[in-house]
Amino acid sequence: MHKVVVVEVSNPAAFAGRGSLITLELTDNDAALGIAQKIADETGRRVTVRDSDMNVIGSVTRISH
Repeated sequence: MHKVVVVEVSNPAAFAGRGSLITLELTDNDAALGIAQKIADETGRRVTVRDSDMNVIGSVTRISH
């Protein structure tokens, strides 16, 4: 059974500081953090991963290349 993971994309410059929420069903936290890192790298925004109870699993930012 998959668990629900919420990926929150922060966008401090737009929409009065509100971001986007993406809900995914994933098998583990490492997979969620990997997807969050890809989103952060592509968007340049901070991405926070939360469990279904909205507890923070981790937060990532763009990796400088």
